[in-house]
Amino acid sequence: MKIKYLFCTVLLIGSLPLMAKPKDDKDGGWQTIPVASQIDIIDDEGTPKTINPACAFDTVPSPVDGTPLDNAFRFYFKEGKSKNVLVFFNGGGSCWNDATCVASLALANVPGNRPTYNPSVLIENSPVGAGGVFDDDNKENPFKDWSKVFIPYCTGDIHVGSNEALYHDVDGLITGVPGAPITVKHRGFDNFMAVREWMKSQFVGNKDKVKKVLVTGSSAGGYGATLNFPYVQTAFPNANVSVLADASAGVVTEGFVNDVFALDNNWKLEESLPPIFNGALGTFTGQGLNVELFQRLTDAYPNNHFAQYSTAQDFVQVLFLKVMDQVDQGNMNPFSWAIGPEDYLYFAEWNARMTASFDYLSSTTDNYQYYIGAGSVHTILTDAFATPEMPHPFYDEVSAQGVKFSDWLARFANAKKFQDKSVAYEE
Repeated sequence: MKIKYLFCTVLLIGSLPLMAKPKDDKDGGWQTIPVASQIDIIDDEGTPKTINPACAFDTVPSPVDGTPLDNAFRFYFKEGKSKNVLVFFNGGGSCWNDATCVASLALANVPGNRPTYNPSVLIENSPVGAGGVFDDDNKENPFKDWSKVFIPYCTGDIHVGSNEALYHDVDGLITGVPGAPITVKHRGFDNFMAVREWMKSQFVGNKDKVKKVLVTGSSAGGYGATLNFPYVQTAFPNANVSVLADASAGVVTEGFVNDVFALDNNWKLEESLPPIFNGALGTFTGQGLNVELFQRLTDAYPNNHFAQYSTAQDFVQVLFLKVMDQVDQGNMNPFSWAIGPEDYLYFAEWNARMTASFDYLSSTTDNYQYYIGAGSVHTILTDAFATPEMPHPFYDEVSAQGVKFSDWLARFANAKKFQDKSVAYEE
């Protein structure tokens, strides 16, 4: 079957060992770590397990001539001078059904638009030139001396999937054949676990080798950081591990939660989520998801610190709320999902629910805080969504009561004793 947009002849990539010698990246000292397509590990319960790291598709077409390019998963590492480690989950949307995983790919051909997820490890998935927390030449970067692990995102499953799901090109938008089957590899959890195995061999062994770990991520990566935190804590049992979820406020619909945070779904979360979340599959709610997730974390890990960042009207998060709502209503046409002036109610709903959940967590827990900035910019840890007014969001953000975000995060990540420093913009 000839596929018009994304899919090419499948290349089986299985020869790269997990611990292959990394390739030095001349740009900033980053190393590219290749990952095998099948790895045997021992999970936290001591049970042998096989994981299958992969991106959504084994190949993606070259933007130059359309020839297949190897899309095998890999990640990035940069060694720092301190005994601290920053683990970053990259963002890149989400997909969970025929419309979002297949039909939305056609949006790549619409100027100014894009699919609901990024299936390519080659595009927008590198820390080189990302700026923000990865700009180690900036003297103001409080993490410039930290070692850094950058986990690309190319699976559409917020870094927690462990399944290969069969979808259909219902209208033939992508393949030219209505109803054609298309397999998407939701292997975000397998990818993370491969990275964790590498981190364990790289850092763990000397209990004093790592003092602090900041687990963080932007957008979909913020959910990856939140949901995978327990596994990072287990890997670094003697370190002070904290979490910052950037631009991932958990404002979702009931339909999305019923499709995703349930047993036997397309992402197979029962195969991946830590016990504190796994046991609640089928009970999570759209209205309360953010609170439900962070309450479980703050209760189970009272000595760890948790935080969230968002702008007041995050345009991308509002867009995804609309997409979820439209899908719940049966609108599977991705060309009608864009945000327009008529969608002001989505912005109002999203803001109200985001601020309510952040405030509730801050007032009812002892180890959670937030920073809510003004405006509608999406993500702050890199320059991915920089604007002329805010060319370097990580360093420029001061809209919440005059508090500089980079200073706020540094205090949070380095604090031995937690103090709630929640701040928000003033209307």
